[in-house]
Amino acid sequence: MVTEHADELVGAVAAWDLPGRLPFPGDPLDDDTFTEVLSTCEHHRLLGLLGGAVASGELHVTAPQHDRVEHALTGWLAHDLRVERLLLRAAAALDDAGIEHRVLKGVALAHTAYADPALRVFGDVDLLVPGHQFTMASRVLTAALDGERSLPELHPGFDDRFGKEIMLRVGALELDLHRTLVDGALGADVHSVDLFASPQTLELGGRTLRTLGVEAQFLHACFAAVLGDWPPRRMSQRDVAELLLHGHVDGAALIAMAQRWRASFVVAEAVRSSWVALGLIGGHPLVGWAHAHAATRRDRVLL
Repeated sequence: MVTEHADELVGAVAAWDLPGRLPFPGDPLDDDTFTEVLSTCEHHRLLGLLGGAVASGELHVTAPQHDRVEHALTGWLAHDLRVERLLLRAAAALDDAGIEHRVLKGVALAHTAYADPALRVFGDVDLLVPGHQFTMASRVLTAALDGERSLPELHPGFDDRFGKEIMLRVGALELDLHRTLVDGALGADVHSVDLFASPQTLELGGRTLRTLGVEAQFLHACFAAVLGDWPPRRMSQRDVAELLLHGHVDGAALIAMAQRWRASFVVAEAVRSSWVALGLIGGHPLVGWAHAHAATRRDRVLL
């Protein structure tokens, strides 16, 4: 159980460098509170932002506390380099097999949404492939990476028709191969054409990789903030704010895509809850739209 004071500080870390954010205290934290904040930030994938707040001098820490932040963040960044190396191997294998793919979630967000990739740590590789090549891609990656499925397919053909993702374990690392972005009825309503249209690109290890277009990436971030972990990870809420405030999201195009996916209520809830959790004020027309949006009975059932 996180104390209320530590939770407020974690919220301030999650909102660091955004307008209207929660304030930091003027003096260094006592060691017990700092330990709680550090542990909670690691759980919420906020160590990059914590490091940024400390390096900027906005969050005051003692010298030993500074060293603890640096040690924890260095460990995560080393892990992320290993994840990125796995991604490059996976992308090369899919390219060789002629399978189109998009980089999702942590790696994609770190390299397209944030000014410095070190601000957005991540745990694993996430790749999206076309639904009709889902099982084939899984076999290609399993062979090329010497990976192993964490769970068997429920029955032949299930994954290609209904599956959201296949998790592969590659040594100590994890690769999540996606057919769609979310489970259940919402996943069935995602338009696959939107997922592969107008991609953004990122440069990694001398290769150009593709990720989702701006609006599709924002919708995926909204799914993660509302329908992912519970309670939501603060990093997922920061992703929503970061993309909306700095990601050049076209509001009209986003609303149209959300309507096609029957997911307008997910966007509204993600924006509302992220702004409240991070203590933000205004900053984008979609914030007003989100607060005014009324969920239908279907929306409430799905949530």
